[in-house]
Amino acid sequence: MKLNARRFSATAVICLSVMISGIAQPTGEAVRDRAFLFDRSNLVAWCIVPFDSQKRGPEARAEMLARMGIFKFAYDWRAEHIPAFDEEIETLKRWNIELSAFWFPGALNDEAKTILDVLKRHNVKTELWVSQGFGDVQCTPEEHKQRIDAAVLALRPIVDAAAEIGCKVGLYNHGGWFGEPENQIEIIKALNAPNVGIVYNLHHGHAHLDRFPELLKAMMPHLYCINLNGMTKDGEAKGEKIMPIGNGDLDLALLRTIRDSGYTGPIGVLGHTMDDAEETLLDNLDGLEWLIPQLDGKPPAGPRPPLGVGSRGAAHGVPSISDAFGLALSGSIVEPGKDAFRAPPLTIECRSRLHSATGYNILVANDTKASGAHWEVFTEAGSGKLAVYTPGLDPDHTRTDINVCDDAWHHVAVQYGTDHVRVYVDGKQVADQAYTNRGRPVAPGGLAIGRLVEGGFFCDGEIDEVRISKGIRDIAPTNTPVSRDDATLALWNFDELSTSQASRIEIEDPARRAALPEFQVIPAAEPDSLTPALPLPDNFRAVWSRSHGDDHNTRFAAATQITRDNVKYLKRAWEYRSGDGPANIQCNPIVVDDVMYAPTSGQHVVAVNATNGNELWRFKPEGQPAFRGLTFWQGTDAESPRLYFNAGDSLYALDPVTGKPIADFGDHGKVVTGEVRVACAIHKSVLVIARYEGGVAGYDVVSGAPLWTFNTIPQDGEYGRDTWSELEQGANCW
Repeated sequence: MKLNARRFSATAVICLSVMISGIAQPTGEAVRDRAFLFDRSNLVAWCIVPFDSQKRGPEARAEMLARMGIFKFAYDWRAEHIPAFDEEIETLKRWNIELSAFWFPGALNDEAKTILDVLKRHNVKTELWVSQGFGDVQCTPEEHKQRIDAAVLALRPIVDAAAEIGCKVGLYNHGGWFGEPENQIEIIKALNAPNVGIVYNLHHGHAHLDRFPELLKAMMPHLYCINLNGMTKDGEAKGEKIMPIGNGDLDLALLRTIRDSGYTGPIGVLGHTMDDAEETLLDNLDGLEWLIPQLDGKPPAGPRPPLGVGSRGAAHGVPSISDAFGLALSGSIVEPGKDAFRAPPLTIECRSRLHSATGYNILVANDTKASGAHWEVFTEAGSGKLAVYTPGLDPDHTRTDINVCDDAWHHVAVQYGTDHVRVYVDGKQVADQAYTNRGRPVAPGGLAIGRLVEGGFFCDGEIDEVRISKGIRDIAPTNTPVSRDDATLALWNFDELSTSQASRIEIEDPARRAALPEFQVIPAAEPDSLTPALPLPDNFRAVWSRSHGDDHNTRFAAATQITRDNVKYLKRAWEYRSGDGPANIQCNPIVVDDVMYAPTSGQHVVAVNATNGNELWRFKPEGQPAFRGLTFWQGTDAESPRLYFNAGDSLYALDPVTGKPIADFGDHGKVVTGEVRVACAIHKSVLVIARYEGGVAGYDVVSGAPLWTFNTIPQDGEYGRDTWSELEQGANCW
């Protein structure tokens, strides 16, 4: 078989990385072309695991990186990712992607030991990127010495443990005293260990810009990696801590300083926002590739490429409530701030239609969160309830019990008085909160609609008729657009917005493409190594009643209406939107008797009319349902059909017509089985499940009564138990 090899274009914590970098930097032919430093082959993708609105899993993440031509990856994580550590490493190896970093605890606790064990078992040689605390930058000489001693004491066990498995340790600047490169160099000298260096992050180095060339020269003997970021003067204070490369007015000079320093180690590109990680990385790649030709004095090849973070980054107009309201905002905008926006009494009004309560939705926000005058009107993640956040006040939240994330238009208003905050939805008061002012200093910033000024959180929906007024207005929404009067400080109706979104245009580099082999040859299997297929029964695949088709996961449908000749004429018949927001779904839906059954991103199971896309019912179990599949049982003459799936640690049985649990199955419709990630299989009257932690079990398909268990990891008294160690966690079932 031949595959065409096409050119793909377009962050107290510790980080472990597998990069061969830093002190042992490439020389000779590898760096004769100084542009190699910023070539995609030398780039490391960083902060794209928890910072990803699409919540990709290991496979989707690796595929995304390979598609962009990035084959170095720095892995940051949260507690929910721990069970997938092995899978992550195995997937990266399969995609030939170098694991360039592994976010690591600040001490050798249980999580740290788990990570070290995973790395050792997979024979991964890594760096450890370490960040510690120790307070603010300023301190007395006595405190400074105490901090050096404390840092050495905290890091020594990590350095020793890393050395035992062939790992390095890189000190990671994350602000504060520990984030000062001079202090890190002093710590390295005190540790006096050969496997310790520095990882430098520009997004945590805003205070270093004036002396960056001197710092870079001092760090060079110890430098493992530099993580880039769009940089501008006082960027962090202005709410511009995280920006795409090329959006900062200091970026070109910083890149030139790095290139001319002689540094030849890996270069990190940052995700670190709650957008789609692919779009965020591509924005950075676009900006970097726009700047590279300018390093040698060439003029810019046109303006910086437009940001491509989708509707969250590119404001455009969509139809509003009615023709009378014109266009509404989809996406987000940031406008210049005004002192008047920071001085109550104020009235903030807008109309919004929000699609999902999965994440935070920001309607309107003034200044960054660092400002004592910051206020934001938003909805709570998970509940969709409207709230107001004012960190300069006590209490700092005014909350409501009203979920406005229901795909309907609502009029939202906030009366921000001199001693109280009142919130209204559709003309009705839903909250009244008295407050006192904490006297926090003001840090002037912008005024954002559909996002925070500093980014990070956006809005899944549309916004219209944003009006900020001086004083307290009476709240009486009408069916006509609002207008400007003497009290109006600002009014946005968005009718001037373009109705088209900026698209990303990717141009292939001919020189890079020409350097790739045209084909990759993969030998085909020999015929005598293949298993002969059995003939299909006459009624094969009358329904798609189990995810992936049947108990054998053949993924084959004997469709006869679709042929080679007419497949090109297929068109979308309907679209179903669950309203739960974006998330990672790994389940193949099933279809029986013109009804489709599937899980949603909001952890519901739904039934959808397969002929028109209308939702028939939804059911929310305890835990994520149907992670890798569900099963439909046709029933018998005595028993009605059932829908089976696992969620959490239980197997559920639902009535496929009503979506209600089968009352006489187990405990009111569920049986505790342990975690199961694949669809159950049914053989005659036995329902068979495969537990993720190991073991296969059979249950009565009607009553849910347990029938038998086969332990893939032998238990005490079972054959082969003496061949298993107590530490082994393998033999899980899929």
